[in-house]
Amino acid sequence: MTNVIFGAGQRAREIKYLLKLENIDIDYFIVDKKYLSSSVFDDTTVISTEVFLEKFQPNQVKLYLGIGMPKMNMVREKIFSKFHSYGFVFEKYISPMANILTNSIGEGTTIFAGVNIGPNVTIGAGNHFEMGVTVSHDCVIGDYNFFAPGCTFCGDVVIGNGNFFGSNCTVKNSIQIGNYVLVGAAAYADKDLFDYSVLLPSRSIVLEDKDSIYFMNK
Repeated sequence: MTNVIFGAGQRAREIKYLLKLENIDIDYFIVDKKYLSSSVFDDTTVISTEVFLEKFQPNQVKLYLGIGMPKMNMVREKIFSKFHSYGFVFEKYISPMANILTNSIGEGTTIFAGVNIGPNVTIGAGNHFEMGVTVSHDCVIGDYNFFAPGCTFCGDVVIGNGNFFGSNCTVKNSIQIGNYVLVGAAAYADKDLFDYSVLLPSRSIVLEDKDSIYFMNK
């Protein structure tokens, strides 16, 4: 069986590293031809999607998704659709260092170390959970969402498709999140967010009249 990651950037490299810890070696990275700038990435051969589709059949490969959230995850959705049309499916990756209390996890979802998923949680396809995300009980998560490090979701949250949740944001229990919503880093969602909403926290500010020496002398 040939192991392949779609993508040739930081996230693809991270997934390769995590798989290596489980003695799974990656044979190829793949990217669309127009983005192919080098034949090697992270000491691994890079081939174009076009060459991959000519060379391999679905029963010959394990295919992992290794990209982030460009265009509010719409690129992830398009990649799924394209490879599905050729009969390919994406592998799930769940780190052995994650604490997962549900079996309902969809195709191609990647879950990194330190993630906590509670019981009775349902997770769709193509989601990505960075380190330290916490999803409490009875949450329902759609497809192609991206969860940055440290997000927290209290119980009974319903999440649609294609959303981005920034680092250390918090979503209150029993909240509903629509589709393609952007929740900024450290934001707190305490009410429902409809499709295409943007929620940002109060801005951090630089103190123009003080430097850190001021506080050293306090």
